[in-house]
Amino acid sequence: MNRSRHTRPAVVTTVLAVIAMLLAACGSSNPLGGGEISGDLKSIRIGSADFTESKILAEIYAQALEVNGFTISRNFGIGSRETYIPAVQDHSIDLIPEYTGNLLQYFDADSTATTPDEVLLDLLRVLPGSLSILYPSPAEDKDTLAVSEETAQRWNLRTIGDLAAYSPEVKVGAPSEFQTRQTGLVGLKEKYGLDIAPANFIAISDGGGPATVKALTNGTVTAANIFSTSPAIEQSRLVVLEDPENVFLAANVVPLVASQKMSDELKTVLDAVSAKLTTEALIELNTSVEGNQGVDPDEAAATWIAENGFDQPMGK
Repeated sequence: MNRSRHTRPAVVTTVLAVIAMLLAACGSSNPLGGGEISGDLKSIRIGSADFTESKILAEIYAQALEVNGFTISRNFGIGSRETYIPAVQDHSIDLIPEYTGNLLQYFDADSTATTPDEVLLDLLRVLPGSLSILYPSPAEDKDTLAVSEETAQRWNLRTIGDLAAYSPEVKVGAPSEFQTRQTGLVGLKEKYGLDIAPANFIAISDGGGPATVKALTNGTVTAANIFSTSPAIEQSRLVVLEDPENVFLAANVVPLVASQKMSDELKTVLDAVSAKLTTEALIELNTSVEGNQGVDPDEAAATWIAENGFDQPMGK
């Protein structure tokens, strides 16, 4: 799978300019959330969703900020977006790792943006004033459609379009909502002609986890919705089918912050962290925790922090 990001310079310049203006406003005495800034800006409550990668990223943010004099409290494993986004808005937590495309879908399910720059511009348009994002990382964890290596070789598959010719034989495993989403079977049919009969859709609710991988490797399903940083792709010799029509939204890692907790110091630290994160690093971090190495998310984060020079205060 090609993990590089192809962006148009003119659009990227526009995106960065828009973000710069928004961040300048967030760092002022009248942040986008409205009202006076309350509390200590260097006291931050960090949350995470209830999956490995989110916990690792939250720990990376927490440890990098602690080194730079922030007082951090942790509330990890909160659950779904429907739970943790309201928690940021009501100040139960102040900061959480997010993904640009998924966050856009939460606030605007009808958006047609798919590429990194389009998604970011749309996200900035719909994000409530009580919430802010920093610069997205080049690291990306997005939806994919994957098949077993055996299936890819048997049918000579490289792209999702290649799979379309075998539609009547294809069973797809994915979360139930995948069946009705534009970034799912609806978009795959419209853009590639991959037409999956209702009886050939198998709902699997573990978000591309072990049950989904098992169904794919034992032949229960032919193709499955797997996240791009899943260690199972390499470990189970899965083949991610290329998506040249961008059915699946860009999903770059981005810190989501309560606007009233934004500060120049927070921005400086987390922008530096985001710039260093890569998709390959996410895969390695996930593998170290979910594999046989017995590493906890905080240990994996600490190793990454040290290897990338964030174990010393910024500017030291």
